[in-house]
Amino acid sequence: MPDTPRLIHILSSSFWGGREEYALDICRGFSEMGWRVSVFTRDMAAIDTPFRAHGVRVRHLPLRGYADLATVVSLSHHLRHTDALTVVHTHKYRDAFLALLARKLSRRRDVRVVLTCHRVRPGRDTWLARRICRNLHALVFVSRLARDTFMSAWPDGLSPVPADRVHTLHSSIYMPGQGYAPLPQTGPKIAMFYGRVVPGKGVETFVSALEALRGMRARARIVGPGDPDYIDMMKRLADRLGVMDMIDWRNGPVDIHPLMDTCHFGVVPSHVREAFSLPTAMFMAHGRGVVCTDNGAQREYMAEGAEALFVSPGDVDAMKQALRHMAGDGDVLQRMGTASRLRYENCLGWPRFAAALAEIYRNGTL
Repeated sequence: MPDTPRLIHILSSSFWGGREEYALDICRGFSEMGWRVSVFTRDMAAIDTPFRAHGVRVRHLPLRGYADLATVVSLSHHLRHTDALTVVHTHKYRDAFLALLARKLSRRRDVRVVLTCHRVRPGRDTWLARRICRNLHALVFVSRLARDTFMSAWPDGLSPVPADRVHTLHSSIYMPGQGYAPLPQTGPKIAMFYGRVVPGKGVETFVSALEALRGMRARARIVGPGDPDYIDMMKRLADRLGVMDMIDWRNGPVDIHPLMDTCHFGVVPSHVREAFSLPTAMFMAHGRGVVCTDNGAQREYMAEGAEALFVSPGDVDAMKQALRHMAGDGDVLQRMGTASRLRYENCLGWPRFAAALAEIYRNGTL
């Protein structure tokens, strides 16, 4: 159908992470809205499989970096014959650069190239980076922290990105047909970590604090793919601390939503500054309070004592206190879970996010 808008995501990653989860949710949600969606990847099974499982069309490009002319030529051929309203959504500088070159080569100036910034880092004040930013249809930041840190590269306010193309939009979770499950009333209290099990995500802090739950009829669940060597290191740490029997490890492919429905609260102990923590949003969407670090954008959409208990990165004693407080009081779990779900619906819900992103995709010209 010639009037159907087209959405293309470009993902050059070799492993599954937050930006890939973000892109998959957008593809699924916009497909439901009637958009024709597809994703270009590097032919990596870890990336392709989840998209294919949800009916998203997957195509391949080399995506080898800034000097990858093969990708530019192949993508330009594709864009030359694309629909009238086509958006190419990228998630890295280099992919945005390739998309912009392909658009120029295809002579399809109407194709819109969008870049989402998923990290907390200053913008690159180089000739190439400034040129990329000037030619984007939109630059989307997943938090105010990410935006302000990016813009700090130009303290005089002379940003290369026109102000009307800069957008701050907190991420959301696409959960069609996923009901709100109440807290389990039987069994042990389950504290659940979800994310990449790699250095920087703070899993060692969580494992080191678990002894605080001994004797409280509580368990931990650590879910997500990661670095096999680091996972083995965490298991050795758990064994050395005598808490291995308290942990349920799920480090292969999983259906995450049922697991969140059966936990009592989330634990997101990241040591790195999170531009936006999708796991915290997922726990909130499931009506679960969260114990998390406060070194990123978490305070933009969560409040201490309402939806979250904040701890400093790497502070094992503070983590122990927070875990005991959550696991030891059913009223606290219920109150924080209810607050989390309400805050998610009012501030992070999918309908609001999708409408705002569609507005970004459709409006504005270069």
